[in-house]
Amino acid sequence: MCRKALLGDITYVLEDLGFVKNNTKSPFTYQYNVKYPSLFKGKSDHAHFILYTPKRVIQLVAKYQESSGTAMEKLGYTVMDAARTLHDNYVVVCGGDELLKHDRAIDFINNQKVHAPRLHALRAQELRSYLLDDLTPIAA
Repeated sequence: MCRKALLGDITYVLEDLGFVKNNTKSPFTYQYNVKYPSLFKGKSDHAHFILYTPKRVIQLVAKYQESSGTAMEKLGYTVMDAARTLHDNYVVVCGGDELLKHDRAIDFINNQKVHAPRLHALRAQELRSYLLDDLTPIAA
């Protein structure tokens, strides 16, 4: 698997749940590769997905790393980014042997909620069940 495959897996889950790629920001739509201001002045970051559910707006990012290196350092930036998100939640979908080894990336991110309360990390296989509660519209 590679990051491109992880993004494809996320897209498949979203579309299988009934989401469509669309810029209307209506429930059951998502936007892909959305540009927004970075933590660094004059730079931009990209959200892999902005997901519009009947209950909330979720920024989804994919983090993939097979080999050792700067994986954990990159996740530190993710925590800082999540702390300032304008969306209801900031979900990190992790993939690759290095990030999933002993669930260390998922545990690291989920232990940072004191700094970024809307932050949540999971494996690609868990995304569907994470989103299921969002699929029932809020009763009027």
